[in-house]
Amino acid sequence: MSRRSERVRMAPGVWNSSVNEGLSRHIDSSGRSAPDLHAVCRRGMREELALEAHEYTLDLLAFVLDVDKRHWSGHYFARLKELRSSDLQARMSRGVADRWEHQTIDYVPFRPAPVIKYLLREDRVHRWAPLAPALFHLALVHAYSRTSVERVEAQIVRRL
Repeated sequence: MSRRSERVRMAPGVWNSSVNEGLSRHIDSSGRSAPDLHAVCRRGMREELALEAHEYTLDLLAFVLDVDKRHWSGHYFARLKELRSSDLQARMSRGVADRWEHQTIDYVPFRPAPVIKYLLREDRVHRWAPLAPALFHLALVHAYSRTSVERVEAQIVRRL
């Protein structure tokens, strides 16, 4: 989970996923062809987390259109192949291309209960980027199944 820097244009200071990459006409399509959304995501992984495509798998979970705000979003699930969180932290400490985009990165065990509890923390619940909770829900469902995730969500919400 990452807290966006106050210096970014989109969603400054809010909590979001660890990679948020905007589409760039001159990088992603040169204005001549449709962009490859997976390539945009891979570019974000490289620029924001210093990860190369051979180090993770990538699954598209959803493509979201907000017609009122004229925004779109690709929600992806990435899983590291061999790197551990400590390896990723060490790599990022040596620098990433877009190091200014994130103010804080918190590592949360990717299991339904820890993720849902983190999303609902009193100091976080109103500080999420609009699409972040949906992305985390879809990623959990992708990995653990809808039934088990919704069961854990209901148990946690009942305890609030």
